[in-house]
Amino acid sequence: MERRPGVAYRRPNGDPDRFVVEAGGEPRLDLDALPRTDWLEATAEADRQRLRSALDGGDVDVTYRLATGDGPLWVRECGRRDGDGDVVGYLLPAGEGDERRRRLERQRERLEEFASVVSHDLRNPLSVAVGNVELAKEFEGEAADERLDRAHDALDWMDDLISDLLALAREGDTVEETATVDLRAVVDAAWRTVGAGPEAALVVEDPLPTVECDRSRLRQALENLFRNAIEHGASDDCSPGEVSGEGDADVGDATSGSAEPAGGSLRVLVGVLSDGFYVADDGPGIDPSERESVFEPGHTTADDGTGFGLAIVERIAEAHGWSVSVTEGRAGGARFEFAGVESVEEVDSTESDRESVATEPGGSPPT
Repeated sequence: MERRPGVAYRRPNGDPDRFVVEAGGEPRLDLDALPRTDWLEATAEADRQRLRSALDGGDVDVTYRLATGDGPLWVRECGRRDGDGDVVGYLLPAGEGDERRRRLERQRERLEEFASVVSHDLRNPLSVAVGNVELAKEFEGEAADERLDRAHDALDWMDDLISDLLALAREGDTVEETATVDLRAVVDAAWRTVGAGPEAALVVEDPLPTVECDRSRLRQALENLFRNAIEHGASDDCSPGEVSGEGDADVGDATSGSAEPAGGSLRVLVGVLSDGFYVADDGPGIDPSERESVFEPGHTTADDGTGFGLAIVERIAEAHGWSVSVTEGRAGGARFEFAGVESVEEVDSTESDRESVATEPGGSPPT
C-alpha cells in the first residue's frame, strides 16, 4: 500500500481532548512533539471553538494551531465519523495555502466586527452630537452651552472608539520582529502611563523573567489590563488619568513580594506562571457567566467603556503565539493568565530596556 503523509489518528466519540495515534505513515510531523493528553488544552485558545465545531459535524477539515515545545504549530486535520461514532482521519502539517486561507477568514471576521462598530457604535454618538448641536442653535446662554458640552462628550466618545478600533485592527497582525525584553521594565512603564493615582497599588509578586516579545505591543496589553482593573475595581476617586510627572503613578509605588503595599484601596498584582505570567487584582472580579465573553469586541459593563480593551489584549497575545484566559484570582478579583510565553534566561538588553523606561516622560528609575 502507498503510505500516506501525516499521522493517522482516531478520536473516540469525536472527543476533542482525545487523540489516539493509529499510525505514523511517512510523517512530516514529529510524533514526539504532539500532545499526549488534553489535546484541546494544547490547541490555541482562539482556535478551540473552531475545532469543537468541526468535530461536531460530519466530515472534518479544519486548520488550527497546536502548542509545542518549539512554539505554535499550524496543522490541518481531515477526517470523518465511522460506524462507531469515532472520528478517524489524518493530521497533516498545514501548508501555506491552509494558513493563508485561515488568515483571510480571520481578516473577514475582523472586517465584520469593524462594520458592526461603524454602523452601530459610532453612529449612536454621532447622532447625539449632531442632535445637540442643532438644539444649541435654538438656545442661548447656559442652555446652549449645556447642549454643546453634550455634543463635545459624544465626540470624545467617538474618538475613543476610533482609537480602540484602529488598535484592534493593528493587533490582528502577527508579530514579525521581537526582542528579549525585561518584563518588569515593561510592567513598570505601563503602570506609570496609566496614572493610577494613590487609590491603587502595583504589587509585583515574583521576580519577573525576560521574555521574547514585541515590547510596545506587550506594554499596550498591560496598560489595558491595568486600566480595566482600576475602572472596575477601585473607588470612584481612583480612575486612570494622565501621568502627572510628580510621582502619582511612579514606579516607587510598586512593591516586590507579597507584602501589603502602603495605601491604596485596590491592589493590582503581577506574577509568574510556569509557562507565562499573570495580571490580577483584588477587586470584585468577573462573574463566571461573563468570562467567555469578556474578550469579545464591544463587550463592556462600564458606562464609559468602549468594550475593546480586552479584545485588544487577546489580539496582542495571539499575535505573539500566546494564549490569554481569565479566571478568579486568589484575592477574589479577576486574574488574566498568559500562557505559551517564551522566557529567556539571560539578556544583554535588560539594562538598556530599564534605562529607556526610566527616561520616559513622567517616569523615574525602577526600584
